[in-house]
Amino acid sequence: MKQKWKDKIIDAYKSETPDNRERILSACENETQYSVCPDERKTRKLPVFFRRAVSFVACLVLFGLGLFVGQIIPETQPVATAETCVYLDVNPSLELALDKNDTVLSCTPANTDAETLLNGMKLEGLELKTALNAIVGAMYVNGYLSSEDNSMLISVDTTNENNTSDFLSYITNQVNEVFVNSEMECAIIAQAVKADEALKQRAEEQGISVGKMYLLDKMIGSMELITEEDIAELANMSIKDLNLMYSAKPDDEEEKPSDELISGSVNVKVGTEDALSAVLTELGKTEDEVEEARIFILPSKRGETKVVYSVTVKFYNDKEIYKYEVDYQTGELERLDEEDGFPSHGSERQQPGNGFDD
Repeated sequence: MKQKWKDKIIDAYKSETPDNRERILSACENETQYSVCPDERKTRKLPVFFRRAVSFVACLVLFGLGLFVGQIIPETQPVATAETCVYLDVNPSLELALDKNDTVLSCTPANTDAETLLNGMKLEGLELKTALNAIVGAMYVNGYLSSEDNSMLISVDTTNENNTSDFLSYITNQVNEVFVNSEMECAIIAQAVKADEALKQRAEEQGISVGKMYLLDKMIGSMELITEEDIAELANMSIKDLNLMYSAKPDDEEEKPSDELISGSVNVKVGTEDALSAVLTELGKTEDEVEEARIFILPSKRGETKVVYSVTVKFYNDKEIYKYEVDYQTGELERLDEEDGFPSHGSERQQPGNGFDD
């Protein structure tokens, strides 16, 4: 029975496979370089064996190549390249790396407060909007952001410079949306930065973020009463103090950076009018007696790392010039020595109704 089925299979195979033996032998005889034509069965088996051998070798090569590539490419290699870096400074300072779709690739804390804030938070793979909601919400819950301390510095370093202004507006709006159902509003300085190696090194030397270092450079360049000698003191100041001082500088439309957005106002307990009133009360004077008054928001000259109102007043029929520092949180004031001088007009912050003259 088995032989019968074998014969049927052979007959079926022959019917489907033409007999080319005579044609092949004839072709072999016509080729002068060959004296002997290989046996038919060998010519059929050799290509099959050869193909299998080549396939086997190819698999070995690919396997070896895979092992080699696996060794030279680390397992943690990112699947996308960061197109944008967003630096957030409140007191916690952190950096978000984003891909071209504004998806978070990584979130890196820059200080211990940020490490505490981000503990247990998994932000990689989230959209920027979702990540911002989580970060800003955590800052609020943990007391880093409040109605009294409502300042934030946002710095953006992106390869897509054409849309920088729009991106600053977008990210500012996203932060404020977190507090849309509350009475709180963030006072935000949003700026574009270029974080080259020199800037990163200077920031590291001062122990601050790249964004904060960039802001200090702008303050030194745009505020006459701030110099490079103040850099160490400024680096130790809070974002609130820096925001209050920088946002209060005189506006110059010609010099105002196009890649910068200042929104909201810093919450203070003592305003500029309150500061002037405190000085007048201390001296037993009234506003009618004021010939000229100037109010600046500057670093304290009394050895304290903080920003104060610098109030300078001159009265009619009085040659003496009075200069005080007034704490914007408590209203406490101290008189400065005469050698501290009368500030030049170049960097004054004029306040309507306070008797300023140019």
